[in-house]
Parts: sequence; C-alpha cells; structure tokens
Amino acid sequence: MDNAESSLETAALLYMISDDETVKDRLKVSSEFESFLWVIVSSYYSMFYAATALLASEGVKARGEIVHKVTADALIHYFITNRKLAKMLEEYDEAKDVVDELVGREEFMKRIETKANELIVAFESERRKRSKFQYDTGVLVKKGYATTSLARAKQFVEEIRKILAR
Repeated sequence: MDNAESSLETAALLYMISDDETVKDRLKVSSEFESFLWVIVSSYYSMFYAATALLASEGVKARGEIVHKVTADALIHYFITNRKLAKMLEEYDEAKDVVDELVGREEFMKRIETKANELIVAFESERRKRSKFQYDTGVLVKKGYATTSLARAKQFVEEIRKILAR
C-alpha cells in the first residue's frame, strides 16, 4: 500500500504541475510542460499496487511477464466471482452504519455488489488505458483522460485502504 499511496501522490502532483501555470512558475518548470501521460500511468500504478496488496492479504501473489493482466484476472476470480469484495465492502459499511435496516437487505446487497463491480471495472479500464497510452506513441493524451484516471485511482485506493484497515 505504500507504493499505492506514493504513486497516487505522484499522479496528483504531476496533474497539478501540468495544469497550473502558477505552480509551474513557482517550480521553475517550462510553461509548455505537461505530463498527463504520467498522471495516467501513476494513477494506474496506484491502483495496481493497491490491488496487489489486496490480493496479498488473501495469500495471492501475481507473478510473470504479464503480471498486470494476471492481477486483473485474479481480482475478478478471487473477489468478484465469489462476491468476496462485495462482502468485504459490506463489512466495512455495516461497521460504519446500519444502512441495511434503513434500505432493506436486498437493496443494500445490490449497492455493495455494484460498488465491487465498479471497482474492478475501473481497475481493468485503467490497466488498458495505461497500456494504450504508454506504448502507443501515436495517441494524443488528453487532460480529460488524466482527470478520469486520477479520480478513479483515488476512489480505488481509498476503498482498498478501508478494506485492508479492518
């Protein structure tokens, strides 16, 4: 999780430097500097490191040349197909408040399963985006992609941090 936190902070700093002329001036960085590609890459890596920490907490270590794909597949296998991530999110939310009494158990479980699925979809989307933009030099990286990547990474890392803190 230390690597996840560091990568997320790196992404946020690069975004701020790329987007704010005052910051560029203060840091004596060229006004043409923009590093939205590395915001995307660092955001993805924060999610990747959080995912590997979550898998490690379950005794799973992804390895090999295609470790990023293996990690994504392992997340789906260990946490979605058996609803384990939904259960972990549910435990956190139940400890936080007694929502299931207010909304009903079925509705509550649907929301938790949706949240779990959204986290995995966000991870897979960022994995593919990072690969596309990092290796396809003909693609123009836009600020909007970096904004989305950073927001997804913040949410993903925060949710994994909550789960691992239990």
